Amino acid sequence: MKSLLVFTLLLLAAPATAAEPAKLKFETYSGYFVSNKFEPQAATSFVTARTQKQFDQVFGVAFVMGDKSHRLASDAFKSQLILATIKRGMAFCTYQVTTVTETDGIVRLRYKTTARKSESASFSCPLIISIPQGKYRAIEFHENNKLVKRLAIKKS
Repeated sequence: MKSLLVFTLLLLAAPATAAEPAKLKFETYSGYFVSNKFEPQAATSFVTARTQKQFDQVFGVAFVMGDKSHRLASDAFKSQLILATIKRGMAFCTYQVTTVTETDGIVRLRYKTTARKSESASFSCPLIISIPQGKYRAIEFHENNKLVKRLAIKKS
């Protein structure tokens, strides 16, 4: 009986385990170009946007014939936070989001990249996603299983 009591007390005194990551619902968007005024010399950029104005300082709409791009809804910023990363250089980059999770206010965006090199053209390739607004403290960008950037989120 004494050993059961000791075991129970040890369980109660044990530190709580870390919270399980919650999967966040997300959408990816296309049909946008990167402004040549936004960090033009940076090989890679990372963005969070809470307002249309913030988004428009970085991205513009690219219209082409037969365009079926998935773009942000006009009211997206009422309930969504936009996350983006941009790769620039002599390669066309594509992205595949693997997971978006949140634990204790930290959002982890995990994605894979593939690059096709070019001998003559320079590219600015964005990954743009939305997640539900929340009380986030930071956003982590994990590219090809490696943490590449952590952005602190300012309280609005």
